[in-house]
Amino acid sequence: MKKLVLIAALITSSFSLYAYASSIAIQTAKASSMQVYVNGKLYNKQPEKFVRIKSNPGSFRVEVKVLNPYDKEWYMVRKDIRVEKGFEFYYKVEFAEGKRPVLKAIRRYPVYSHYFLNPALYNRHSTT
Repeated sequence: MKKLVLIAALITSSFSLYAYASSIAIQTAKASSMQVYVNGKLYNKQPEKFVRIKSNPGSFRVEVKVLNPYDKEWYMVRKDIRVEKGFEFYYKVEFAEGKRPVLKAIRRYPVYSHYFLNPALYNRHSTT
């Protein structure tokens, strides 16, 4: 019985080690602001210029509601993103006059960077 309890404790503690093994960072232009939805959940209530979200590895449906600085209209940009363990995926919203905004992948960083280790830099989402 004690062995089963010990094994269960080890398994649950190992899941917490893998809980936040990757992240998504999205940036927009200085003259614009955005709201980010991941799988239908809003991650920042106040529109911001930069949003960073910790996540588990996997596939996500990212929707960015962004204010276009050229025509001052809100657009919804959607993209399916595959996030791998151990990396922070960095995306940027690009604008062109007369066209819809586009979410483009810029680069990916290893999670052992300064930004990933500082929890104050991430948007928090309640689990309740």
